[in-house]
Amino acid sequence: MYNPKEIEKKWQDFWEKNKTFKTLNPGESGFDETKEKFYVLDMFPYPSGAGLHVGHPEGYTANDILARYKKMKGFNVLHPMGWDAFGLPAENYAIKTGTHPKITTKANIDVYTKQIKSLGFSYDWDREIDTTDPDYYKWTQWIFLKMFEAGLAYEQDLPINYCPSCKTGLANEEVLNDFTCERCGTKVEKRKLRQWVLAITKYADRLLADVDKLDWPESIKEMQRNWIGKSEGTEFELKKWSEKEEKNSPKISVYTTRIDTIFGVTYAVAAPDHSNIWDFVTEEQKEICKKYIEESAKKSDQDRTAENKEKTGVFTGSYVVNPFSGDKIPLWIGDYVLGSYGTGAVMAVPAHDERDFEFAKKYDLPIIKTICSPEEYKKYEEAEESDVEIFEEIEDKLSNGAYTQYGYLIKGTGNNEELLDKVLGLYTPKAKEYLTNYAFEKGFGRKKVNYKLRDWLFSRQRYWGEPIPIIHLSDEKVKNLPRIYSLEEAIDKSKAYVLKIPKNKDPDPRTLCSKSEERILVINGKIFSKIYKGINGYLVCDYELPLKLPETDNYEPAGDGNSPLSKIEKFVNIKLAENLVGERETNTMPQWGGSCWYYLRFMDPKNPENLVGKEVEAYWDGVDSYVGGAEHAVLHLLYARFWHKFLFDIGVVKTDEPFHKLRSQGLVLAHAFERQNGGLVAVDLVEEKDGKYFEIATGEEVKKIISKMSKSLKNVVNPDEIVSQYGADSLRLYEMYMADFKDSAPWDTKGIIGVRRFLEKTERLFESEAKISSETDDFTMKLLHKTIKKVEEDINNYKFNTAIAALMILVNNGLPKEKNAKKEWKSSFVRILHPFAPHLAEELWERISKENNSEFSSVFFAPWPEFEEKMVVDDEVTIGVQVMGKVRGEITIGVNEDKESVLTKAKSNESVKKWLEGKEIVKEIYVPGKILNIVVK
Repeated sequence: MYNPKEIEKKWQDFWEKNKTFKTLNPGESGFDETKEKFYVLDMFPYPSGAGLHVGHPEGYTANDILARYKKMKGFNVLHPMGWDAFGLPAENYAIKTGTHPKITTKANIDVYTKQIKSLGFSYDWDREIDTTDPDYYKWTQWIFLKMFEAGLAYEQDLPINYCPSCKTGLANEEVLNDFTCERCGTKVEKRKLRQWVLAITKYADRLLADVDKLDWPESIKEMQRNWIGKSEGTEFELKKWSEKEEKNSPKISVYTTRIDTIFGVTYAVAAPDHSNIWDFVTEEQKEICKKYIEESAKKSDQDRTAENKEKTGVFTGSYVVNPFSGDKIPLWIGDYVLGSYGTGAVMAVPAHDERDFEFAKKYDLPIIKTICSPEEYKKYEEAEESDVEIFEEIEDKLSNGAYTQYGYLIKGTGNNEELLDKVLGLYTPKAKEYLTNYAFEKGFGRKKVNYKLRDWLFSRQRYWGEPIPIIHLSDEKVKNLPRIYSLEEAIDKSKAYVLKIPKNKDPDPRTLCSKSEERILVINGKIFSKIYKGINGYLVCDYELPLKLPETDNYEPAGDGNSPLSKIEKFVNIKLAENLVGERETNTMPQWGGSCWYYLRFMDPKNPENLVGKEVEAYWDGVDSYVGGAEHAVLHLLYARFWHKFLFDIGVVKTDEPFHKLRSQGLVLAHAFERQNGGLVAVDLVEEKDGKYFEIATGEEVKKIISKMSKSLKNVVNPDEIVSQYGADSLRLYEMYMADFKDSAPWDTKGIIGVRRFLEKTERLFESEAKISSETDDFTMKLLHKTIKKVEEDINNYKFNTAIAALMILVNNGLPKEKNAKKEWKSSFVRILHPFAPHLAEELWERISKENNSEFSSVFFAPWPEFEEKMVVDDEVTIGVQVMGKVRGEITIGVNEDKESVLTKAKSNESVKKWLEGKEIVKEIYVPGKILNIVVK
């Protein structure tokens, strides 16, 4: 009798004791370098206090099936697991429970480990990593410093997204479309704080271009393309207009992708946070502009640019000059323009841009149509000057909104008739090219590429994260140090000195200073090779790595813009020498830092000298199957690609993309209840009466719906309960069987009962009274080989549900009769079952070994069975027989049966015969092995 509790514990203990899933690296004893590699990786979880719910194992199970299958196909398989344990989720949980995050994180990891091990995944636990382990985050800090040296990490005072609940800054990618924090749902504010930023934009072109070569879902690739948001256009200057020509008049740059519409510009708009907007605000408009700018600062970028939001603005009181037409146009401030995108200002063409059209309508600004469609242009060209109706028709079309498509330039404003004559009649691409070249030749404009992608906000004002290994040194402190001109002059080795290097002379080869730097710091007799000038100096103490997170009980964020680390004086103030004290950076890294490169550390987790050994990295060479949710498309997946390309540039890795193949699972949904007003009600607050559902507190009827699993809705299903009642193999099978892997589906416990019965039926086939098939052995063995082929193809295509369906059909058919056929059937079947239900497969494999009196070796090491081509080709096929184009019956024929024999069978078929009686056959159309059509009269 099938007993999953007993079987599953037995084999989990066996796997752990024998280190069945241990993977060797190049250079280790027993490693077989002749085998191909296959690296299977799940997006590692952050260990929250809630533990796993049944949605988590879906992706893990899919990759485990693939890992086990590839192992049986003769690959060296790398399949690790670890913990993304720094960051807001862990810290917020610690604050909520009043327990230090170090303690709660360890406890949560223990829970997750126990849950995951109970599901029988083939992880090599000797490779387990934890991003909060100093031996791990030493290398996260090392990568940051390398980026700093390369000029990719910099500090800036920035208006940032700030979550007042989490009390920290957020990257744009961490703010949802409704302008709330992705972690806690609180409305996001704008605040100006000192921040560390990573220059991801320097990699924008490569990130965009290389998306095309990835084997990823097209939807995720498109999300990355849109987030990077490359556009090509023209940048030019608008000079402030004045009665008298002034040499140093303020200018404002604008960027446009539609320079062909320049002769329809009727105003310009600058962002409220534009760097030099106050150069244009007149005294009369100062108060109204000040108030508008202050109100705009409270809004998120998403709020300001939402398509359905009413456009607002204020007039600066100043005018600027359109350098193409010579027109004087008003300059407005509008919050639908962002200071962080492009130049922070735009030209406004209300006739040809929807946002500008709405704005112009609201504030009664001129709308001048200069571009028309190809259809309109044909009418326009053919019209006589007297055909007033045609011109009016073209103008009238503006009443329905702006014309935003490409078209022909038909008119323009201003006094630059010479230029206008050159571009009238040009189609958009030609007009854009001509006008951009004109701006360049005249010295007021240029071709420009812009990106929506912003540099990555990389610091957090929180405790639970990697310390940033930078020491701040004010210029004042360095300036007051004694100067020396050779190391020998550093008499007192306990003090700090500035080593002066003669200009244009090469310093000591151990030093690395910027080209403009003539000072090198000497501390305690040691040359510091990395000191950089700026508003403040920065000292990189890479010899300190890992810079450990200090212990403190006061880890809650204060909300004043400073990290809790800033309160730990012994951490902040570091005595570098008798005469020099520095201040440590007190912001910490975001959770994304540790997850940007973890797949590399899994390759070589115990290496104390390198992030990853070169030989090891060259062998494992990127992830071959990466599985995780699509919600990470513009967060983790983009950040990891950026870091990987940087590591490629500095020679740490040999390829420039980390994840060769990515697949995303659908969500495991659950039932919930919805009020008439759209509000959701927790499952335990609803009762059922006569097939209808009612909220217990109000008596209001509610509707049963499908939604995401949520603790607040009390509809989370705990996998521990499912494993306890039905077994891990049942859970694994059901998660893969309930829908196509990429599709979402609702959890239904009744469904798991069906797969449990399948496993029970499977085990009975290996008992003495096993079911023997009623079909011939030839049929049964052919079905076996077809199933091997089907399951193999489906695993490679992540079609696990249809693979399981094929296994069920095979089991339902039963065993062959002949002894040797039965032996072959059992051996092959257990091996193809193994990736899906590994515990039961091990148990049955052991029984087979005993039956054969052979030494037992785990089915994990057994070869995948090969199907025979002749066994997967049918000798017979069933075809439809049509009379006058309508199917009237079916016949079974040999694959190579001749036409005459097929016709004989068709005419004698009882279902077909009655449609031929009394009729004359005038034609017989036969497509071999497909269909027969008989034409009668």
